Amino acid sequence: MVSKAYRYDSRRYLAYSDSFLLKGDIEILGNIIKHYHVIEKGLTMPETRLGFGQKALMRLIGECDHYVKLYGNGDTQLQHCLAVIKEYQDFHLQHHFVLPDDVVQAIDRIQSFNSHQFVSSQKVATRDSYFASAGEAFDTFSLSRASVRHFSNEDIPIERIEAALDLARNTPSACNRQSCRAYVYQDKQQIQDILDEQGGNRGFGHLANKLIVITGELGSFSHSFERNQVFIDGGMYAMNVLYSLHFYKIAGCILNCSTTPEKDAKLQQLCGTPKSEVFIAMIVCGIPPETFKIASSPRYELCYIAKFNQ
Repeated sequence: MVSKAYRYDSRRYLAYSDSFLLKGDIEILGNIIKHYHVIEKGLTMPETRLGFGQKALMRLIGECDHYVKLYGNGDTQLQHCLAVIKEYQDFHLQHHFVLPDDVVQAIDRIQSFNSHQFVSSQKVATRDSYFASAGEAFDTFSLSRASVRHFSNEDIPIERIEAALDLARNTPSACNRQSCRAYVYQDKQQIQDILDEQGGNRGFGHLANKLIVITGELGSFSHSFERNQVFIDGGMYAMNVLYSLHFYKIAGCILNCSTTPEKDAKLQQLCGTPKSEVFIAMIVCGIPPETFKIASSPRYELCYIAKFNQ
C-alpha cells in the first residue's frame, strides 16, 4: 500500500507540477511570482548590489510576455510583477547606475502591459514600528508580521527563544501526536555551515544571531494515508513558531528545506538530527536594526483563494 500511494503521488506531481513543462496559467503564473520575489528580495537586502539579477530579470520579462500572449494582463500578481520590474529600474536610476540598453528596452516594452498602473515600493520599517503591534489583537498582530532579512549585532537572550518555543507548543497536531522538534543553534560557524548547505539565504544569512531548525518525527505516523501528515503538522508548527517569535519581538525569516537526497543527508550530518526526522523549515533569527526594508509581497484577494459553496 505504501509503494502504491507514493506512485499515486508521483504520477500526480508529474502531471500537474511545473517541473517539466509550463502547461497552463497556474504554472506560468506560479513561476512569475517565484521569480519576481527574487527581485523583491534583492531590493530589500541589507546591502543591495547595484546591477544585481539582470539575467533573472530578463527571464522574468520573457515569462510575462509569454503569459500575456496566452492569458492577457488582468491578473493582479502579474500587474504587481510589472510594477516590481519598474521599481528595479527606478532603483538603479536613483543610484545613477546605468543598466545595459537591452535590459532598459525590455523593461520599457513590458510596461505597456501595466494597464492598471500598479506601483511597487518595498516597505521601510523601524524596529519600533515593526513590533508595535506585537501585543495587539490577533488581526492586527498577524498583519504586522513579515519576513525580515536585516539583523543587527545585538544578541537574542536565549530565554526569549525558549519562551517563544514554549508558546508554540500549543500547535494542533494529528491525534495530539506532537511530532515536531525544534533545534536551536547559537554557534556562528555552525549556523553558517548549515545555511551554506541550505543555500537560500545569500545576502543576509551571515547576519543571523540564532538559527532554528524544525523537523518532524516520522515514527509518529503509520500507514500510507498518513504519508504527508508529518509535513502538514510541521507546517502548522512552523507558522506558530513565527508568530511566537514575533510576539517576543524576535525578527525571523523562514527558509525552505526542499532538498535533494544528497543535500538532505548532508544537512542531517551538519544539524545532528536523527534519520527518523524529516526537515520542515529553518528560521534565521535576529534583532533588526533601527531601520530596515521588508518585501512588499502582496497577497491575492480573498475571492481568489476562498470558495464558498452553497
